[in-house]
Amino acid sequence: MVGASGAFTSVSADREISVESSGDADANVQIVVNEQQGLTDSGEDVIGLSFSGLNQNAVTRFNNALTITPQGGNGPYDVSIEEDLGPVSFEVVDGTNVSGGTAVNVNVVIDLTGEASAEDIPTDATITISVTQSA
Repeated sequence: MVGASGAFTSVSADREISVESSGDADANVQIVVNEQQGLTDSGEDVIGLSFSGLNQNAVTRFNNALTITPQGGNGPYDVSIEEDLGPVSFEVVDGTNVSGGTAVNVNVVIDLTGEASAEDIPTDATITISVTQSA
């Protein structure tokens, strides 16, 4: 019986994701892209995530990548994000029971541990950001 160790010496992969938002001049929720390495705001309602040389078998975090701020006065609000992006996820930090005008940070996490690889990162994706009144 022959088995593989799964070992490798290096991995280099370039992946990009475009997330498009629906523009609304009267929006009650402000979304800001905190530009840093790999994150850009094209100004056309699209968030660009471009990652180069991600480490296989590692979790890469981009803390405070997005800021979501509910603008309404009928809070408190709960902020959540739904996505199905394989190894890419969004973590909402302290998004429960938030007052209007309070900024909520979101981390982008890429988990390439286990069976996931950079090839599993989608090139186009849609995420749903929900801001609802707390119960």
